[in-house]
Amino acid sequence: MTKKNLIITIILLTIIDLVAAGWYMSRRIEAGDKSQDIFSLRDSTDVVVEADTLTSVSQGDEFDDLQTTSYYFIANTPSIAGDKNTCYTSIKHVKVRWPLSINGNEELDELNKELTSKAFGNSHSRMKDARYLFLNTPTFNKPIGDDYHSLVKAPAIHPVYGNVTQVMVYPYMTSQRLLVMEVDKNEYNGSSTVESSSFVHYDRFRQRVLSRIDILAADAGKETKLLKLINNKIDNLNGGRSSNKLQHALNVPAEICCSDKGIMFHFRHGSISNEATRVLIDYDKLEPFFTEDFKQLQEINDDYSLFNEKIKPEPVNSTRQPQALYQQPAVKKADANKTAVKKSSSGKSYQQQQFKPKRTKKRHYNGAKRRSGRYGYTGKRRSSRRQR
Repeated sequence: MTKKNLIITIILLTIIDLVAAGWYMSRRIEAGDKSQDIFSLRDSTDVVVEADTLTSVSQGDEFDDLQTTSYYFIANTPSIAGDKNTCYTSIKHVKVRWPLSINGNEELDELNKELTSKAFGNSHSRMKDARYLFLNTPTFNKPIGDDYHSLVKAPAIHPVYGNVTQVMVYPYMTSQRLLVMEVDKNEYNGSSTVESSSFVHYDRFRQRVLSRIDILAADAGKETKLLKLINNKIDNLNGGRSSNKLQHALNVPAEICCSDKGIMFHFRHGSISNEATRVLIDYDKLEPFFTEDFKQLQEINDDYSLFNEKIKPEPVNSTRQPQALYQQPAVKKADANKTAVKKSSSGKSYQQQQFKPKRTKKRHYNGAKRRSGRYGYTGKRRSSRRQR
């Protein structure tokens, strides 16, 4: 290469460097202070953290009006021949206030699937399809196959033979970042009633369902400490109870519910009490047990609002148990002395016929002899005329 060509190459490279530097500076000037170094690389996790810390405008949530739907079924063949009261029956009630729009978003496929799974036990994304499948499947206390038919009106519910299953879905709480939906189930199985509740947590900004492990860290050591914290709260609650005291929990319950002041741990029937019980732990005490994502969510979470309209189940239309063929009539206190009860040699008692009691008080006699005719007790003659 000649000296002349070398000089030309150096000049061209210098021009290229100046053009590149000018282009870079012009991009920085256009972007201003919001720009970042285009030659530096950022971790994707930093972008996620930054997205979580950003605030956005919160819009009101919309829910459908309360919908109540009931289906009735009865077996074709009675369990005891000739006794229609022994036909197995099934009643199903569904009450829902379904979400229509969450923070301005009407595409709620993930939330709908989670709610239908919790409420109706199927995977339909549309509430109406999931509800119809649940209502159209009767629940009998004994398998009877296809030997049943539907009814227009509710049948009488008899003990042992009647079943009433109810599902209620409604909003429990909303805040800037969270929506909590409650799913209550109530089943009368012919002898007793079993109640249960579950909850669905939904991130209103990121439009996704939060599971339990998204809220509480899945760590065995933290789980043990959390159980101790819950039992300490149970001890405090027992201090104000004179009876029906709560038992210590053996493990942390699976069902939790975020409230305005803290998280409620939902204990099922028979776990720490004879009825379903909720134990509330404040948020500040639970912070060491939260996941990092939920901690960031809580930093910009406020405007808590509880829904006051708790949907109640329908009353169970159960009839009284049939009376025995023979029942000893009740004896009133006033007639207790008119009935004699006699024991046989076997020790069993049976009712005797009623009779009038004997006179227990004699009439007082003053010693005067009674005379017939016109004489009284004193023996004096009666006068038919008035003395003047």
